[in-house]
Amino acid sequence: MELSLNMTDKEIQRTKIVRKPNVNVSSIKKNFLRIVISLLIVTTVGSLFYFVYKGYKATKGIGFNFSPGQLLEQNKEPELKKDSTGKYTNVLIVGIDTRENTKLLNTDVLIVASYNYETKDIVMISVPRDFHAQTDLDKYWFNKINSTYMVNERKLEGSGLEVLEKVVEGITGLEIQYHAMIDFKGFVDLIDSVGGVYVNVENSFTDYMYPLGTRYQTVSFKAGPQLMDGDTALKYSRSRHSQQNGEGSDYARARRQQKVIDALKEAVLSSETLLNPTKIMGLFSAVQNNIKVSEFDLEDVQAGVNILQEMKEDDKGSTYSFVLDPTAGNYSLISTDVVKNAGYAIAPKEGLGEYTNIHEYIQLILTNPTLYSENPSIFIYDVGLGYQATYDKTKDLREQFKYLNIKFMGTKYRDKEGVYTFSHKDGEYSYSVNTLAKYLEIENIVKPEYITTRLNNEDISILFGKAVVTQPTTQDSSN
Repeated sequence: MELSLNMTDKEIQRTKIVRKPNVNVSSIKKNFLRIVISLLIVTTVGSLFYFVYKGYKATKGIGFNFSPGQLLEQNKEPELKKDSTGKYTNVLIVGIDTRENTKLLNTDVLIVASYNYETKDIVMISVPRDFHAQTDLDKYWFNKINSTYMVNERKLEGSGLEVLEKVVEGITGLEIQYHAMIDFKGFVDLIDSVGGVYVNVENSFTDYMYPLGTRYQTVSFKAGPQLMDGDTALKYSRSRHSQQNGEGSDYARARRQQKVIDALKEAVLSSETLLNPTKIMGLFSAVQNNIKVSEFDLEDVQAGVNILQEMKEDDKGSTYSFVLDPTAGNYSLISTDVVKNAGYAIAPKEGLGEYTNIHEYIQLILTNPTLYSENPSIFIYDVGLGYQATYDKTKDLREQFKYLNIKFMGTKYRDKEGVYTFSHKDGEYSYSVNTLAKYLEIENIVKPEYITTRLNNEDISILFGKAVVTQPTTQDSSN
């Protein structure tokens, strides 16, 4: 194929020779740098907004409230919502049964977790599923609290959690700032997303009636620390039919649930999750279809992360567990015989809907969780002070340390001197002993030689003897 090119003289005359300007290498380098920097900025900003968008997509269904302006509002340290005292943030944690074979939507887990900003302590309080409360606030009718969510969701979709929060506030006397409800699948996925949790199983037990769909299966746990994946942790938290070591009650189950939650907190703290935004979003993504929470925003997320980081870095604060079962408050708060003809049920001894004593007890455990967690039996003896005087001392201690097991045991000796308080178990109840010694203004916290037995098998004994008579010195005698 032949290619020909024909140009007229006029066209040739109109053709101009374009001269190339002198090349400025320095200018080219500057332009190149500007382009690279611009691309980096665009990529970084784009990635940031993509990350935020992905996080928003993963969390919008569970209550996340995102405003782009929040990314620029960093004038103050973010804070979680607090109660009216400004001292606590209280969160209601709800676990719900949403298996395909049931449509009951009963809540298996009800825990209020209270964070103390002064001590950095976390106190968890479980309300058992058999606790009878006013489940419908429009009707003066009492039923098991685990039906509250279902009753109100059927009445008005979306109201279940809000009403449940109000019911729990009434029982505990605590103002709840946040709530979170998670189902079984979300629970399993959440624990698996952090690589499992280490739990110290207190007692070995076997449950031959653990529910599996419409059937039962056998689950067993051996005492000792162990790593649990999500499925194992779920079984450990839900089992309640064992006949061994007191692990077959709903109250034992509530304590195990608190153990797993505390272990989950430790798993998050011990990993790099808090420093890795991708992992934080991974936690949300793992449970986005299996959790409902009260509305929260970027400031809430950052404030929560800051608290966890502070706990990790400063190694401050402890976690304490309490259950509102018939043993709570030295057996003085909850009874099994208040509700008649309703199968097994528990309710306040004061009466249905009466929570004055429970509120008082909860305030005491929030103020001094270590003492009420040790929960020692304290027996008091007259060893020289006198029967009536010692009895009066016992009354004063009962008033000062309400809801502890404090008993007056009469006269043991009549001729001993000094006041003693001590534990019968080496290394145990040391906080309680020191607290009692401080209140009594004494230094004798070791068992005196004249006590050679465990007395009545109490945890702590207090002995009230005669006032110690000091012998005058020779110089004092001469004067």
